[in-house]
Amino acid sequence: MVDDKKLGDAILAIHDLIIRARIMAFEKVSNEVMFDFLDELEYLPALILENKRENTKRFEEYLEFICNRYNCPGILIKYKNDGQL
Repeated sequence: MVDDKKLGDAILAIHDLIIRARIMAFEKVSNEVMFDFLDELEYLPALILENKRENTKRFEEYLEFICNRYNCPGILIKYKNDGQL
């Protein structure tokens, strides 16, 4: 599981990524790009729920990967700054 101290920030990051998906849909990104984005996003809630100690680190690493790949650094910055940009 993600550390209790980071749980709210993790959920907020997922919420922000869902909003990013809506923006991408409005911008009419290709189906392949949208599929890949949502496929990668799908893994984050599993990391929150899976009962493993190292999942906070894994969540943060994967969130960083997604934010870098899809050019949304503000989401990562917000996560690292406890919900503040």
